[in-house]
Amino acid sequence: MYKYIVFIVFSFLFNLNTIAQSNKVIAGPMMSFVDSYGTQIWFLLNSDTEKIKIDVSDYDSDKILEYDFEVVNQFDLEEFPYTVLLDDLRPDKEYIVSIYVDSVLVKEVDLFTETSHLDDLQFLIGHDLNSNDEGIFTHMSETHSDFMVWLGGHVELESKMTFQDMVVEYVNVRKKEELNNFLVSIPQIATWSTSDYGFLNQPTSFEEKELIYSLFDLFWPNTIHKTYNYTFQDYGTYQRYTYNDIDVFLLDAKTFKSEHSLYGDKQIERLFQEIGNTGATFTILASPTPFISSFDESFSDYHNEFQYFLDKLKINNRNGLFLISVGSENEPRLSHHRLDDSSSFIYEFSLPVLGSNNYSMISLKGAKKNRIMSFETYNKNGHLLYRKSLHQDQLTN
Repeated sequence: MYKYIVFIVFSFLFNLNTIAQSNKVIAGPMMSFVDSYGTQIWFLLNSDTEKIKIDVSDYDSDKILEYDFEVVNQFDLEEFPYTVLLDDLRPDKEYIVSIYVDSVLVKEVDLFTETSHLDDLQFLIGHDLNSNDEGIFTHMSETHSDFMVWLGGHVELESKMTFQDMVVEYVNVRKKEELNNFLVSIPQIATWSTSDYGFLNQPTSFEEKELIYSLFDLFWPNTIHKTYNYTFQDYGTYQRYTYNDIDVFLLDAKTFKSEHSLYGDKQIERLFQEIGNTGATFTILASPTPFISSFDESFSDYHNEFQYFLDKLKINNRNGLFLISVGSENEPRLSHHRLDDSSSFIYEFSLPVLGSNNYSMISLKGAKKNRIMSFETYNKNGHLLYRKSLHQDQLTN
């Protein structure tokens, strides 16, 4: 049991039945990642929407926090994305979140903030919505996972599109019923890959890159509270998420890509600075580009930067670290790479794209110091196709 243990870390229980039909909410409400003190909620709204009200009730004391938002249609669109921030929450609490749009109750959500209690957990991870059977999202929702990690491939953008065209592309994807039902069922976090970003091929300025990022940010409200001062120019879409006893690092393999570099100096330095400060049992580095697997393109093709990455891994001596990436094949694979002449290995799980009508899940079970990480892939009907497991001792240098 994952979501139904009262004090599971950061968990959410979503009531999948809409409380009342509202013609103001076209898609959503979708929750993003939750930390100890808050979360963000994303909506796709009709142009005549005026107000969002959210009441947050504390199960322990029935105390109600009230949030009122005057909706602003920033780009004067018929259907527009809008995100609100819930802050002032407290760790180790269970809340009921009641969401009203123009006075209509559209959703009630049970929300759990961070606790020190160690528990089993699982999360879904995927890439590429192209040509998949949308029925797959029903089975993904039924896993009752703790959250979803997107490694890009959510939309297909092209160079001929205007900014408004790109917004419409996102909107059309989010309006798909089965996908929306999944997006509102569990928290969602994301980085981008070629199709979300690559319509400019190789942007020549950060002004162009910031335009792409501003669009991405409208539809993926990843960040809640910034724990360090940074800009998009410094780290792109790089994010760190701490959840129970794991750290998930979402890497940006597009913003700083050049002939000789994939991630860029600043992103790699930030990554290893934060890896050095983590006390997590498992540290997960997730990227849309393979790290060590021999596919069409991988991080290992960028020889100097890749070697520097390996050297930093050896110096850091981070136990419990493994890699997740998107493979160019439609089959999952767990591979390992020896760190030069040492006896240590680094493992990488390459997952198939959602467009192949398979979805992947990572689960963590067991008591402290006896944790087991499992990598699983299922077909569109929810039948298990692949499973590999690693004990935390196997990820010890």
